[in-house]
Amino acid sequence: MMLRITLAVVMLAGLANASVNYQSIDTTNFASRAAAYEGQLVAVTGQLCAINADGKSLRLFDKESKALIEVSLNHLSRSQRRELMMTGVGRVAVYGKAEVRDGKLIIDAHKVSLASTRSV
Repeated sequence: MMLRITLAVVMLAGLANASVNYQSIDTTNFASRAAAYEGQLVAVTGQLCAINADGKSLRLFDKESKALIEVSLNHLSRSQRRELMMTGVGRVAVYGKAEVRDGKLIIDAHKVSLASTRSV
């Protein structure tokens, strides 16, 4: 009986996780439309240009829109942040919640992963 309950909980947690949908956003108007993105789950891809020394935030650069995007890494584990700092990756995909802090739109990252480096 206890095994069935445990399996049911694990399966429901997996379904809940799988149902999270991040919307890819247009970075050309990312900063100017902060209110439109507030609270939404978003996905952006860009060139990693800076990681703060404390490892709690980073900046992405989108070459098409020439936008700098602030990303908070507070939801990532310490080991995930350290790995990101040590890999020296160039292009990353960030999935998280868009928030306005001090009048600036920031992505509170839930996940950061290597992005494909395909050229168009």
